[in-house]
Amino acid sequence: MGVLLAGQVDAARFVMSPVLLNLNPAQGLTTSTTVTNTDTDEAAFTAEVVAWTQRDGQEVLVPTRDAVVSPGSFTVAAGRSQVVRVALRQTPTSASVTYRLILRQKVTAAPSGAAGATGATITPRYVFSLPLFVERSAAKPQISVTLSPAGAPRALVLRNSGDGYGVFRNIRVTAGGQAFDLGAQYVLSGVTMQVPLPAEAQNAATLEFTATDRDQKPVRLMVDAK
Repeated sequence: MGVLLAGQVDAARFVMSPVLLNLNPAQGLTTSTTVTNTDTDEAAFTAEVVAWTQRDGQEVLVPTRDAVVSPGSFTVAAGRSQVVRVALRQTPTSASVTYRLILRQKVTAAPSGAAGATGATITPRYVFSLPLFVERSAAKPQISVTLSPAGAPRALVLRNSGDGYGVFRNIRVTAGGQAFDLGAQYVLSGVTMQVPLPAEAQNAATLEFTATDRDQKPVRLMVDAK
């Protein structure tokens, strides 16, 4: 979930390090990631920061002026790297604020003389969305895991009543001797998110839930249907 890829993906042509940005406002208001081009051609990108929230079970990204990105537009030669820096304009007043750094590969013109070239442009193949968490050191998640009520397609209900972001990675549920991998899910502060259950687990009376949390610690719970 840390990096989202859009369009055709035929090889790992770019490396971001890190792919998850953390910033403690008490220690500073800047952070960065490094973009490495492992392709054989240069690549041009634009960069922007958007505010990231979750509402009604959906991811919400909206433009913001809270942060400055430098450079906002850049080209990375083959085999070279570019540092992209993010600086907040001011210290947040809440314990946890979340953003995403969006890196979009630019539209480029078709190479002159290329077979079949008609002057059309080549649309971007890659869009990278890197989480940026701005949190005080004391901010912590507090996530409960329950099942949605019967009578509709059932889901795991993840409620974060803490003041820090939460995430479960490598989510797996086991029901009736069958195990199902459900991926990963961020749960931002004060938010409730749902992870749909597969059809085979819809009628289970008890589920075993396992995952790793934001600190890479294992989590194991028994979740009972109500």
